[in-house]
Amino acid sequence: MTLWRRDQIRFNLEDDATDHPVTTLAVATPAGRLVVMATCFQSGRSMTLLGLHTHGETFGANAIGAANLAVIAQAFMELMDLDELQVTGGIRTTGANPSRIPGRIRFTRRDPDRVGR
Repeated sequence: MTLWRRDQIRFNLEDDATDHPVTTLAVATPAGRLVVMATCFQSGRSMTLLGLHTHGETFGANAIGAANLAVIAQAFMELMDLDELQVTGGIRTTGANPSRIPGRIRFTRRDPDRVGR
């Protein structure tokens, strides 16, 4: 799988897709459109995304990979001028391990030369 670059990632807020407090964001990637939904809390230069759900509209499971998810997180932190992004996934209703609550993932902003230039 090819590692993407930050300049290949675009974000679009989907205002009409959900109601407060849930935010929906469309992410344009080299693999296609990814829809992300979460409840967002920001404190200074840190943001927490709770109950995050994702849906790939034009690709299937495992098409992005962990390294490219990190590139998406880095691009988002750069856009929002954040130093930290904490993500807790939503409770799984289907698929692997239904009813499981995913652990928290923490991203910190990195030098563009180190992750997805």
